[in-house]
Amino acid sequence: MLYIILILFVITGAFLLLNFRIRFQIGHGRRLLFVGLGRSGPQFDYAAGVGRIKLCGLNIRTFALGEKAEAVPKKKPPKPRDLAKKKKKPSRKRSLRDMAGVLPAVLKAVWLWFISLLKAVAIEELEGEIEAGFDSPDLTGTAFGYYQAAIAAVPGVASRVRFTPDWTGPSFAGSARGSVALPLYKIAGRTIQMIFRLPLRDLIKLAIGKKRGGQDGKQRS
Repeated sequence: MLYIILILFVITGAFLLLNFRIRFQIGHGRRLLFVGLGRSGPQFDYAAGVGRIKLCGLNIRTFALGEKAEAVPKKKPPKPRDLAKKKKKPSRKRSLRDMAGVLPAVLKAVWLWFISLLKAVAIEELEGEIEAGFDSPDLTGTAFGYYQAAIAAVPGVASRVRFTPDWTGPSFAGSARGSVALPLYKIAGRTIQMIFRLPLRDLIKLAIGKKRGGQDGKQRS
């Protein structure tokens, strides 16, 4: 039993060390998107119209994008006599006041969880080149000014994303490639923190509801 627990602990630890990864490449006739764990997961090649399932970087299955899934047979609707056999569960109510009471705390916990995940994201690769122009030089200059302000706020992006204004007229051309990763153990840790921030007692009461004609799930005597 001890060996089984140890093996499960090692497998869980190795799994949590994997990275949830998103990789993309746009431009020069390529439109690739990969979403998966480590080097395993689906990769979509929109330029070629095919998708690939990868396992540790190796292709194990190729499929055409947009192919229709097999039709699932519909279940027959239950007969009236079968419905009559089912026991009727007592109806419960959930007031809007109770929902509104827990909503601010839930939104705050989810927002903090989302921000913490963004901070934990690691940029593995980011390169981009954009050459664009608008109908008037004024608009092109405004867009270039926004670009300058953005790279001043995030200096690390200046050497990775380059914007070249086209003063001659409206145009757009560019390419980009990037890869971002988020370790699963950070997702698990941030999620546990979010759970402890939630008003769990109030959410449980809200999920159970109140019986109609009773209070807090208890019938009136």
